[in-house]
Amino acid sequence: MFKNKDDLQQNILKFISKTKQTDYETNQLFNELAMSVFHYQFQYNQPYRQYAKLKRCTPMTITRWQELPLIPIKAYKHLNLTTIDPSEAMDVFLSSGTTDPARKSHHYLSSLGIWEQSMVTGFRKNVLPNRDKITIFALFPNQSENPNSSLSRYVSTAISHFGTANSRDFFENNKINYDQLMKALTQASLDDEPILLLGASFSFVHLLNYLHQINQRFELPSQSIVFDTGGFKGKSKTVSMAELYDDLRDTFGVTRQQIVNMYGMTEISSQCYDRNIFDEYHQNPIHYEKQSPHLVKIQISDPETLHPLPNGERGLLAYYDLANWDSCVAILTEDMAIQNKYGFILLGRAKSSEAKGCSIAVDELLNIEETK
Repeated sequence: MFKNKDDLQQNILKFISKTKQTDYETNQLFNELAMSVFHYQFQYNQPYRQYAKLKRCTPMTITRWQELPLIPIKAYKHLNLTTIDPSEAMDVFLSSGTTDPARKSHHYLSSLGIWEQSMVTGFRKNVLPNRDKITIFALFPNQSENPNSSLSRYVSTAISHFGTANSRDFFENNKINYDQLMKALTQASLDDEPILLLGASFSFVHLLNYLHQINQRFELPSQSIVFDTGGFKGKSKTVSMAELYDDLRDTFGVTRQQIVNMYGMTEISSQCYDRNIFDEYHQNPIHYEKQSPHLVKIQISDPETLHPLPNGERGLLAYYDLANWDSCVAILTEDMAIQNKYGFILLGRAKSSEAKGCSIAVDELLNIEETK
């Protein structure tokens, strides 16, 4: 068990850096840390403590990470789910508010060390396992332009840690600077310099529309990567992932194996990635399921009862993230997924009629706050 806040952080950072250990050792240590994080959050995160007590979950009654009470992700819109005074947070990530502009999720971080180490470790393993640096062209605002966006911090961190001197973002004044991007893409092709083209799904949709209008295509240098961070929710135009990736392949002269998708959101601190680049680097058969880092466990839950489901069955994605050490370690998302031995496959956002268990959990949590 942790001795204090600093001790807990150091133990998590050590776990992130541990890559050479057996699955048994990893699972055992994950469980120990998950219990320590829950103990800390039970002490200092009041809304989570009240909810856990409602579920009859306390540090004295549960011993396994699978038993941790799952906070519905929507609760981040209504409550300060944090172990610190919000005014003392080093940073706060806000959701875009596309589904409910009046209410945005607030994710308070008391420090950024674990968030950054989790991001860097996952990126290196799943996106850039075969090199230290690559030229990154970003189609999303950087941290200085969008300071409360977790994705903007992600973009800036990627460029800072993994980008060459030619790396930059091309998002200015709420739009992509197409003129500068065309020049940069052309020069990269002439120099035969591999690039990583990084953007949210809707950024790629807008870019592809522009390129089609001017009848422009590119042949990106070999070993280039197209990195889709996701995020169609609330956008004016919806395109299926298959359509988008077919268009990206045709327009940029890349293969499907050169396209990687990430799963991340405001309320979590660790990301999951398609495993195709990882598989190719390790000379494994290529799969496109998402694999979670070793500091994350996922579980597929029955949408009504929230009970765990076996592999192959469709349900709500539950996300257990040790990097969420100062907010909520166990989160019930609103995303439907299927798990198999290679990872998990996202199926889209749950319909309101599907996620009955999630709705009940939200009501229970909000009723606790109203009756205090």
